[in-house]
Amino acid sequence: MINWNKFRSYGVVMDKYRFAGILLHRIYRILNYMTRKEYYYFEDTKTDIENPAIIVFWHGKIFTVCNATREIIKKASMVSASKDGDILGELLRREGNELIRGSSNRDNIKSLKEALRYAKQGYTLGIAIDGPKGPIHEPKPGAIFIAQKTGLPIIPVSSYTDRKWIFEKLWDKLEIPKFFSRNIHYMGEPFYISKDTDIETAAEIIKKNIHKCTDRAYEIYNGKYMSKRKNTE
Repeated sequence: MINWNKFRSYGVVMDKYRFAGILLHRIYRILNYMTRKEYYYFEDTKTDIENPAIIVFWHGKIFTVCNATREIIKKASMVSASKDGDILGELLRREGNELIRGSSNRDNIKSLKEALRYAKQGYTLGIAIDGPKGPIHEPKPGAIFIAQKTGLPIIPVSSYTDRKWIFEKLWDKLEIPKFFSRNIHYMGEPFYISKDTDIETAAEIIKKNIHKCTDRAYEIYNGKYMSKRKNTE
């Protein structure tokens, strides 16, 4: 019988979660190549992302948001310390992200300290703000805490995909674009959270701004493509 533990000690057998992450990244790359993508920004936001900021988005949009942040060179993303996080982390690492392992809850001191360290080094931070376990579209206080501590602007990001798979049984209703779908990515207006803003108020501000990006992405798609279809009918 083969002693797989012996092989694993020599690094021969790859961790199954890392392998799943590599496979997920291959799928992501194939979909990336076989989908149509357009990028839109609020006024000068494209220039603003050249400087450190906190990018916030919904966990269910994480597959498409990777594309929206493609031009950011120094970036670090917060990823759950769970086994599922190992899978996602491998994808993000292969897309040029440094990894901050932990959740976006304020009580996760270790991950928040790590995020602050990256912020001081000039990195842009990416946070799926309702992750890692939901509830869906309910911002966790971690990003708020980091924004208040660092004074960095928060930039909301979202997208609209005309053809997609939606995993209804997952808490975040994860969206994955289908082949040859059209994807509209929208990066919204940067805003700041002052130190005297309470958590509940700040969470509502963030939620409103991310939803505004989702609505804007759909408006762009609707105005650019649906109106053409109506005119040809």
